[in-house]
Amino acid sequence: MNDFGPFYYILEYTGVLLAAMVGGTVAKRMNFDVVGFGFIALISSLAGGLLRDCLLSNGPAAALQSPWYLIIAVTGAAIAFFIDIEGVLWDQVRFYLDVVTIGVWSVVGATHAIVNDLPWIAALLLAVVTSTGGSLVRDVVLGKVPALFTSQKMLVFPSLLAGAMTLGFSHFHIAAWKGMLISSIAASVLSMAVYWLGRWRTAPQPQRTERSLDRRIAAQLDMSPDDSVVDIARAISNADDDDVLDLVRLYLRDEVLERAGSSPAAAD
Repeated sequence: MNDFGPFYYILEYTGVLLAAMVGGTVAKRMNFDVVGFGFIALISSLAGGLLRDCLLSNGPAAALQSPWYLIIAVTGAAIAFFIDIEGVLWDQVRFYLDVVTIGVWSVVGATHAIVNDLPWIAALLLAVVTSTGGSLVRDVVLGKVPALFTSQKMLVFPSLLAGAMTLGFSHFHIAAWKGMLISSIAASVLSMAVYWLGRWRTAPQPQRTERSLDRRIAAQLDMSPDDSVVDIARAISNADDDDVLDLVRLYLRDEVLERAGSSPAAAD
C-alpha cells in the first residue's frame, strides 16, 4: 500500500464516497430500513475493492486495513439518507456520479496490478472488477439481473480505456499522479460519449425517473408525496377496485423495468 502515493488515496476515497451515495439512494427508493440502507450503501462502495483484493490474495483487503474506507462509506450513505434527491434531478446526479466513479476506480484497479507486477491483461481485468463490482454485487443482493450484463457499455469500455492508459503512462515512466488524473478524466469523457452516442442512435424513449414505491403510489392516488406510509396504506385500503388495479399494474411495470436494469418510468 505504501507504493501508491497520496493521489491514489484521493481517487480511492472519492470512489467510495460517490458509490455509497448511489447505493444509499437505491436503498431509500426501495424503502429499506436503516440496516438495509447501510448494508446496500456499504456493498455499493466497498464490494468492488473487496473483489479486487480477493483476486490479488495479497493480505487483508484494503477496506479492512484503514478505518477511512468505512468512515467515508458511512459518510456517503448519510448524505444519501438526509438529502432527498429524486426524479429527473436524481437521474442527472447519479449519471455524473457514475461517470466520475468509473474513471476513478478503473485507475485504482489498474494501479494495483502495476504495483503487484501483474501482466497487462490482469490490469484490465482489475480495472473492470474494481469499477463495476459494487453495482454487480448490489444487483445480485437485490435479486435483479445485474445491469453489467444488460446496459453497462457506458462503464465497461471506459474502464478498459482507463486501465490501458494507466499501463501506458506507467510504461513510459510518466509521473504516477499525472497518469492517474489523465486516465480518470479520459474514462469519464468516454463514458459520457458512449452514453450520448447510444441515446442519439436509438429512438427517443420516454423519460424515466426514479422515485420510491410509496411516492409513486401516492402520485397515482393524487396524494401528497409528503404523506406518511401509514396514510398511503390507509388510502390503498379505501380505494375502489379500479384504483387498486391501476396500482398493481404500476407496481408490476416498475418491477419488470427494475429487474431489467432500467429505472421506473415516471407516473403519468
